[in-house]
Amino acid sequence: MLELEHIHLDFPDKPNVLADINLQADGGEIVGLVAPNGMGKTTLLKVILNRLHPSNGAVRIQEQGYTSQAQTRKNHALICAFPEQSDLYGDLSGRAHMQFYADCWQNKTKSIAEIITTLNMDSYVDRPTRTYSLGMKQRLCFAMVMAANTPVMLLDEVMNGLDPLNVAMISEQLRRLRAEGKLVLIVSHLLNNLQTYVDRTIFLKDGHFVLDIDAHTVPAQYLKFSGDPAQVSGATAYTETMNTLPLAGLDGARVGALASQLFTAGVAFTVGPLTLEEQFSHFYAQADEHV
Repeated sequence: MLELEHIHLDFPDKPNVLADINLQADGGEIVGLVAPNGMGKTTLLKVILNRLHPSNGAVRIQEQGYTSQAQTRKNHALICAFPEQSDLYGDLSGRAHMQFYADCWQNKTKSIAEIITTLNMDSYVDRPTRTYSLGMKQRLCFAMVMAANTPVMLLDEVMNGLDPLNVAMISEQLRRLRAEGKLVLIVSHLLNNLQTYVDRTIFLKDGHFVLDIDAHTVPAQYLKFSGDPAQVSGATAYTETMNTLPLAGLDGARVGALASQLFTAGVAFTVGPLTLEEQFSHFYAQADEHV
């Protein structure tokens, strides 16, 4: 459904913002895109939308590239991006914004009223958006994408400004969109939340995809502990505060002995797969963040 082939993009003051990016993603899939600020996540979304034009490579939506104005219009009918709150019209109601998106993308199948009820917006949706809180506006922006009902949805920091209950609610709606066959490409810094619903998580660094994690494969298990890595033979420092020892090939007795050793020494430890937050800390330990 979405294909990126050898995408390369330079800025005048920053070469290799995107460097040989390749991706294939299909409907019924949620793909998380992860990186610190300034690493090119939003830039990549703009390339997918044809708002930025790469110096090399191609973007294809349902096997069709941006080869002409007519084809660009056809592609844009299949894809909707999460709007910025600054794009909202203060004197218009939330319902009017949703209806506008439904009309623009010619959605005749998904009910606006159903979306409003699902996202618990009934109490404020008919008020002018200038009266909305940050969380209300964020929910509305997500509701507008739902109202567009496109096969491909690009969500840039959809969870910003949401309390835990609303984060859980939006997460559940993302799962439902996947069940409907949508392709959702989502940028998020809430990594513990992200790993509860994504099918894949891709790390972007220095213009490249450096890690592509399939959530449906059995992850490797590690002994994770603090302090000096030399406490356990074969362990290495993974982040500034955590050391790891891969458990593949170790029998239960050996793992138990190591855990007992750390416990006796009063060292905090856990056994399990690496979380997205831990992998983020590892891959971007030296990354400079730019807004």
